[in-house]
Amino acid sequence: MFVRENFPIFNKSSLVKISTSHSLRCDAKQFEKRFDDLDELLAKGEIVYLGQLLPEPIVKGTQPTYIEENDGVPVINTLSIQKMKINKKDCRYISEDDYLNLTENRKLKINDVLLTMDGGTSIGKPVLFDLEGEFTVDSHVAILRPVGISPKALVYLLSSPIGQLQFQKAESGASGQTSVTEEDLRRFKFPSKMLEEIDLIVEQMDEKMQKVNRIRKKLDKREEKIWEEFTMETLS
Repeated sequence: MFVRENFPIFNKSSLVKISTSHSLRCDAKQFEKRFDDLDELLAKGEIVYLGQLLPEPIVKGTQPTYIEENDGVPVINTLSIQKMKINKKDCRYISEDDYLNLTENRKLKINDVLLTMDGGTSIGKPVLFDLEGEFTVDSHVAILRPVGISPKALVYLLSSPIGQLQFQKAESGASGQTSVTEEDLRRFKFPSKMLEEIDLIVEQMDEKMQKVNRIRKKLDKREEKIWEEFTMETLS
């Protein structure tokens, strides 16, 4: 049994997790071995709760009224966030008037961290917003503005195996309708030592990911060419 609260209180038994909040979750998944292994790993040293790095309330987008034309303002959704990248071609659009009527905190700024919060397999995809121009997000995407850690470092933390395991543990709801709440997200834990070294880790990871992306682009072009050849052969 796992009960939601701002920060968890654990008794000495590994099988009982207790709090005083009124929100109750009963989920057998909480006791899977992979999550016990994660708890044991995190118990070996000092930890930092993600909520300590997010002093402001987390902002989510609205459910927009979309327009068909692509000359409005792009809305970033779960589909347009893939592999720590924003695919603008997968964005939908709202009118300029609807964008101007949004609150300022829903208008994206450079170095905002975007995070998909619901939608089954779409949960837990972070990305750094680094595009020029006017953008917003829909109701499935949260905007995080961290303090005490660089936005890019937060993206890598959430993408890491430790981060992704905590998304899997925290998600709840009906099949295909699962979500992670702000309360869940704020309870995510990371080793303090990891945060002390995060800037160097991110720099090294960034170099490796850039190489991977270059290779991926070459493979994508190669795949496109193979399909073009296939099409020409079937039509000849």
